[in-house]
Amino acid sequence: MLRTRFLSVTAASLIVWLGSAAPAVSEPPDATIAVTSPAADSVHPVNSSLFVGWRNDTGQEVDVWLAQDDGAGGTQRLFKLASKASSKPTSELVTAVPAVPDGTDYTVEVTTRDTGVRGYSASFEVGPVPAAGPAAGPAAGPGVGTGADAGTDSRGAPWPSPNWVQAQDGHSPR
Repeated sequence: MLRTRFLSVTAASLIVWLGSAAPAVSEPPDATIAVTSPAADSVHPVNSSLFVGWRNDTGQEVDVWLAQDDGAGGTQRLFKLASKASSKPTSELVTAVPAVPDGTDYTVEVTTRDTGVRGYSASFEVGPVPAAGPAAGPAAGPGVGTGADAGTDSRGAPWPSPNWVQAQDGHSPR
C-alpha cells in the first residue's frame, strides 16, 4: 500500500513538472491577419460568388466567417464560410453568399483557431445590385463584386456565374 502511494505522488509530481515545461501554442507577438477583400462598399447578392482574400503571418490555419455589425460596437458571426482554410502568408477563396437579409453592415472575419488572432474586411453590402444606366448615374458603382469589370454571362446572370463553385483543392470543377 505504501509503495502505491509513493508511486502516485511521484507520478503526479512528474506530470505537473512536465505539464509546466510543455510549450504553449503561440505566434509571434506581432502576428496579424489582414482581410484584403471583399472591397469596401461592394454589393454581393445572395447566392453570388464572394471572393475573400487575406494575409496571414500567424502560420496557422484559419476559419472564415460572414459577420454583421451587432449594433453595440462589435460583430456577430452569422455563417462559417470556410473551415481550416490555408495557413499560407497570402490566401484567397471563393464562396457563395449565404441566404441572409439585405444590409450594408456585413464583414468577413478571418480568425485562427488556437490563438484567436483575427482580421476583418471592410463593410460591404448584401442585396440587389444597383440598377445601371442613365437613371442610376455614374455613382451607381461597378455592381457585383469588387472590380469595375463586373459583367454578365450569356444568361444575363452576374459573372462569375452564381452557379460556379470552386472545388476544395483550388481548381474549378470543369
